[in-house]
Parts: sequence; C-alpha cells; structure tokens
Amino acid sequence: MRRVKDTQTLDIFEVPAPVVPLPGSGNYASQVSELVGVVLKDCPVDRYEVAAQMSRLSGDDVSKHMLDAWSSPGRCDHNIPFYRIPLLEEVCQSHAFTDWIVHLRGGRVAYGREALAAEYGKRQQMLEKLKGEMKELKRLMGDDQ
Repeated sequence: MRRVKDTQTLDIFEVPAPVVPLPGSGNYASQVSELVGVVLKDCPVDRYEVAAQMSRLSGDDVSKHMLDAWSSPGRCDHNIPFYRIPLLEEVCQSHAFTDWIVHLRGGRVAYGREALAAEYGKRQQMLEKLKGEMKELKRLMGDDQ
C-alpha cells in the first residue's frame, strides 16, 4: 500500500520560505477572486448581511453585487480593493487573506493563545541564553560556584 503525503498539515519545524513568482506568474487576480469566494462561502452569514455589515462598518456602500463581482474569477478586473480586505475578514470572521499573504511572503501567523505561546517560547529562549551568558561571566570572574 502506497502512503499518500499529507499536503494540508503544516510541519511546525519547517522553515517557511517566500514564494518566488516566475516571470508572468505574479498576477494573483484570479486567486484573490477565488479566495473572496471561499471567505464568503465559509462565512456564518449570507452575502446580503456581509454587505450590510461592511457598509455599516466602513461608512461606504458595499452591495451584494459588489461581493459577487469580487468573488468571480471570470471578473478579475473587479477584484476587491486591498483596503476592503481587513473589513471582509472581520465581518466573515476569517484570516484567509492574512494567512495567504503571509504565506506568499514566507511567514506564518499565530493568533490568540498560539501567539502568546510563541512569545512565551521566545522569551524562554532569551532567558536560557542570558543564564548561559551570566554563567560564563561568573566563570571569567573566577566565581565558579
């Protein structure tokens, strides 16, 4: 039986690297449209409610028809404006665009408790390094205790 490699689970020890686009492959318009569609599909409310909430929060008119155009790969000339993405993520309770952009740039994002755990680990490493340096200073001073 042949083993299938899991391509969906991230390896926590793998160092992320930026995606280097080949010439002519850096036009992400269709990917942006598809991602808007995924965010809207996974959203707990319908497109009419998303449009209403985006309009209310931005103070600008955002219609369901605009959402439809932004999510249509066939209408890449109507991609969502960059300044609307944080609002779309907020209303749809998503991090899809943030995660995608960070992935393209060679990073990973941590949210909530995961972010705190990462910061705690970083500071723990700093503390261990500092303890080692202090021990070395004591040794150099002749204070081997």
